[in-house]
Amino acid sequence: MRLIPRRPKRAVMPDGMEQALGLDEPGTARLLAWSVLVGGGAAAATTRDLRIVTPRGERMVHTWDAVDRAVWDQDSRMLVIWWVHSRKTTPLEIQDDVGRLPEVVRERVQSSVVLSAIVPMRRGKPAKVALRRDPDGRLLAQSLLPPGLRADAPDVKPVIDQALADLWAEAGEQGLNAGAPPAI
Repeated sequence: MRLIPRRPKRAVMPDGMEQALGLDEPGTARLLAWSVLVGGGAAAATTRDLRIVTPRGERMVHTWDAVDRAVWDQDSRMLVIWWVHSRKTTPLEIQDDVGRLPEVVRERVQSSVVLSAIVPMRRGKPAKVALRRDPDGRLLAQSLLPPGLRADAPDVKPVIDQALADLWAEAGEQGLNAGAPPAI
């Protein structure tokens, strides 16, 4: 009879994956989770960024503040990533989630958001504004507009600028930012 349960064996990253993801490069942040993708390729979450090598061999490295959101569907084993500065998504079909990648991606994206708000817009769909931490810990402002709205439009810019100014003021009141907000 065994009194102390055995720890499950730690899953070992397949040969070549560490190099393909750039995890073997000097100064790379600590690895938190990883998964092999169906059809080849891999994805890895570090303390600093999300690294992906698609089945077609395209390599992507994005800091957590560049990820708008991610949605995991257990049934299809699909993790879909939405980016802040692109309407294009990145679907990742995970072969075997031995590395807990979906949970870690969600946690890292959420932890980068300091404050956020939904901004009603005249043309229907709301915009989102947020203050997020970059990998060096600095606050940065982001605005995500629905399709069809331009950030520089006369009926959009003042509304977004005010919403961001309100977030900066709230961050200052809570002691979340070290200095004055950058010019909007």
